[in-house]
Amino acid sequence: MTVAAESWMVEKLFVQQAVDKFNAAHPEYTVELVPYADPTVLSSFALQWAKGETDADVVIIDGTSNAVQFMARDLIINFNETNFFEGKTAKENFVGNVLSFGAYNDFQFAIPFALEAYAFNANKAMFADAGLTDANGNIIPPANWEEVLEYARKMHKDGKTGMTLQWGPNALYTMIATEQAARGSFYDDEGVLTFDTPEMRQILEIWKKGRDEGVFSIDTYTNKDAGRNNYKAGQVGILFESGSRAPEAAPTIGAENATVFGAPGMETNGSFAFSAGIIVPRASKAQDLAIKFIQEALMDEEVQANAASVWGKLPVIAEYFDKIDAEWKTTLYNIIEKSVTSPFYRDFPVIYKETPVLLQFYLNGELSLDDFIKQMEDMIANAGKEIS
Repeated sequence: MTVAAESWMVEKLFVQQAVDKFNAAHPEYTVELVPYADPTVLSSFALQWAKGETDADVVIIDGTSNAVQFMARDLIINFNETNFFEGKTAKENFVGNVLSFGAYNDFQFAIPFALEAYAFNANKAMFADAGLTDANGNIIPPANWEEVLEYARKMHKDGKTGMTLQWGPNALYTMIATEQAARGSFYDDEGVLTFDTPEMRQILEIWKKGRDEGVFSIDTYTNKDAGRNNYKAGQVGILFESGSRAPEAAPTIGAENATVFGAPGMETNGSFAFSAGIIVPRASKAQDLAIKFIQEALMDEEVQANAASVWGKLPVIAEYFDKIDAEWKTTLYNIIEKSVTSPFYRDFPVIYKETPVLLQFYLNGELSLDDFIKQMEDMIANAGKEIS
């Protein structure tokens, strides 16, 4: 049986370790790991599968939503029609509503793997230096976005940046996470993605003010990893993107300084969460073995706990959080339990691609807030139709 995984996953998701453990436990089988370069390879998989052929029996993809295309063409199995959800992988054992990240109606098209959620990655030393910690040295969370701006102002000194937000290619996810936290949903009364709400308008005005003052950095405009790299270098007080950045930064800024907490409202309303996805093509001749491998190897306690402790890629099985040796685990767990993933819209990539362009026009003063909101709403109306 062959397992295909994007190349970065081999190390960060401990996929090679999972394969090695499975082969050692089951010498009667041979499981081979074949890395692939990037998501463009998925199109070649689709061509194969449409012919009833496949070079891979298990495929791990970056983002469960990327598997919707295969489900729509009936090229991958429905895990609800297998025995996957038995034993330790019974549905009730998964974190929060994470299974919904890979489900559409009654079709479980992907099994989530390696959870992430947007949150505030923080450098505790910078908070302490700015007088933003309590008597025990713990960060005092800002109650609202006005306080976030004030925190950023206080930490923006000595050549260091108060706050960096992911306003680059992943800007849509920053907006979704922010609105989910602020009002408990990023949908309107008819279930359509919207940013035309009082809460989001107020936050966008604060973002503009922070950008104009320079305390909210724009370095992610042209380099989506700039915030992560500067945070790891100890130069950023708050980094607003995936909560996995704090564990990544621990070796350089110190585990005692690398922490995570929720943006205003997140611990009550959740955030935007996402994960890799595990799929099995219908063309596979080893579907039963594929299910066994996913259950025993990829859902393995050690594999998932290691990915979390080292890289911040969190377990999908709830009890495995107990194996993570980090003070931020409870915070992220509580956020993820309430979090939701992006809409399953047919043309979601259009919204994803155009949002950072429009947002940057607004933040730079080339669009008014009203014009920005209108263009976003018009784009969503044109592209935001559910898959068929």
